[in-house]
Amino acid sequence: MRVLMCSPDLAAITDVLRDALPEHAIVPTEPDELAGEAPNAEVIIPARTPIDAATIASASKLRLIQQFGIGVDHVDLEAARARRVPVANAPAGPSGIGKAVAEFALMHLIAAGRQLPTHFRTLAARSIAVPFGASLFGARVCIVGVGGVGSEIARLLKPFGATLIGVKRTPDPELAHELGLAELHTADRLTEAVRDCGFVVLSVPLTDETHGLVNQSVLDAMPDGSVLVNVARGPVVEREPLIDALDGGRLRAAGLDVFWEEPVDPADPVFEREVFATPHGASACDIFLRGTTEVVRGNIERMEAGQPLKYRVA
Repeated sequence: MRVLMCSPDLAAITDVLRDALPEHAIVPTEPDELAGEAPNAEVIIPARTPIDAATIASASKLRLIQQFGIGVDHVDLEAARARRVPVANAPAGPSGIGKAVAEFALMHLIAAGRQLPTHFRTLAARSIAVPFGASLFGARVCIVGVGGVGSEIARLLKPFGATLIGVKRTPDPELAHELGLAELHTADRLTEAVRDCGFVVLSVPLTDETHGLVNQSVLDAMPDGSVLVNVARGPVVEREPLIDALDGGRLRAAGLDVFWEEPVDPADPVFEREVFATPHGASACDIFLRGTTEVVRGNIERMEAGQPLKYRVA
């Protein structure tokens, strides 16, 4: 079976898939090669490469679009449904992504709160004039998106004695109790949820509803000197209001693992602000590789055996 692994810069994923599926051809595919490779593919693993309607239409042998991760925002789901090509992902729990991204989010919360970029500049200047940042201990933290990732973030924050405020699409009192959330709001009450929160961390999928979710009014509702961390998707945050909030002191700092365009331009003006940044690498660790490989292998084996797929999203 021919399996296209898009985004070949993620070579570690290609290697583990070849080990896990030795009987199949795992083909690293550059985005500009996709049109030529798609007609012979039975499985496409999008990674970060857009899979549009034209690609799906040209892939006459395509039996499965299987994401190596959670997000399927790069896949034209309507086109896949029209062609009756199933689309599946690897959810946070079974894949290990929840723990991997939550750990990274915690790093961003600490690094942005303690203003690590300024520490680096101070070190480079051979100075000891360090900033006095914000600690997570006893802080009020709003987790926007209490799903697989957000729940793990809440668990990691418990030892800090933080007051946890959650935001979830649907009410879930049992989950709120399990995670020790002081409050759980629905998304339409986001501005209320972030009030008085020294830290806000975003872990929602990118959908029509979450595009631009953190806008001017949400940022205005946050207290002066607060910290925003985004490990979701770049467009969840409106760019110009974020820059204005950093410039005006509404935000002490931001931690960004995702951006509006990726790969991000290192000359982007956002880096002139107090921003702790990483290149969309929150999931990149051993537990993610092991767990997600098992999910992907399992679904390919189910497809071959004519069994129902797990974790279908379309």
